[in-house]
Amino acid sequence: MHGISMSVATAKVFQSGNSQALRLPKAFRLRSSVVKLVKTADGFTVHDESAHARRVKAFAALGGSCPDFPVIEANAAPSLRRDWE
Repeated sequence: MHGISMSVATAKVFQSGNSQALRLPKAFRLRSSVVKLVKTADGFTVHDESAHARRVKAFAALGGSCPDFPVIEANAAPSLRRDWE
């Protein structure tokens, strides 16, 4: 399992046919062939959906791995709609 680290790097922007592309530094190499782009106020973020799925699968595999850990029931309360959503 990898630790969480926050990094900042510069990427080159170039034209690839009729599309604009980013040349990512090696430290930011992706295992996925498709990512989700989310527009933000000052640019965009890249979300690797398959990496998220791998983390969820790894987390689920931990279930039952520590028999002394107390079982905590899932929160059955409905989600509340917030003003900022």
